[in-house]
Amino acid sequence: MGKYKMGMNDEKAPAKKMLLNEGWRKFIIVGCEEKVSKAGNLMFVFTCRDGETKYEDTWYAIGEPKKRWFLKQILAACGVKAGGDGVYDWDVNDVINRNIEALVVHEENEYINRSGETVKGKQHKIADVQSTEQTIQWDE
Repeated sequence: MGKYKMGMNDEKAPAKKMLLNEGWRKFIIVGCEEKVSKAGNLMFVFTCRDGETKYEDTWYAIGEPKKRWFLKQILAACGVKAGGDGVYDWDVNDVINRNIEALVVHEENEYINRSGETVKGKQHKIADVQSTEQTIQWDE
């Protein structure tokens, strides 16, 4: 019998970052989860698969008043409309498997790695989201 007993069925490799090309790109929303940010804000974590590369990107949309612009863009791109009072009544099922387009831009990124070294590079970010046709077929 060994010294350590560790169930590792739920372990998975960390997500690998990819630099997507700039411009309007087609995505499908494959996941949406409600969470609380480190700052204590309600947020929705979207997993969006790029139509060309099949890379799954993670988007964070804050759900707090005055901070919901990105969430509002995603909902509108998915066809979710606000009521006459401006209230969006939606559920995760309203966004899952929806095709959308997103404007990918590059920005400089600088961080300190685990060795204490400063690393400079580029990363992509989503600058805008819009609706697109829903007839796109996505291969798994």
